[in-house]
Amino acid sequence: MPLVLFARRDPWWEIDGPAARRERRRRRFVSFAAFMLSLFAVTASAYGWAFHLGYVGSLAVHFPLG
Repeated sequence: MPLVLFARRDPWWEIDGPAARRERRRRRFVSFAAFMLSLFAVTASAYGWAFHLGYVGSLAVHFPLG
């Protein structure tokens, strides 16, 4: 089996056409944005729970809350 796993280009990329390439780029961007938003949500909820339970105060981490 050739080292297809490490190829940076899709061999069928030229066959798909510009609309398929645009859709693939859009889909990759949307999935990356969704991942970053979910990572932010998990981090914010963990910080919120830590603040609610008093762990943040005991760590002497001072974040401005507005």
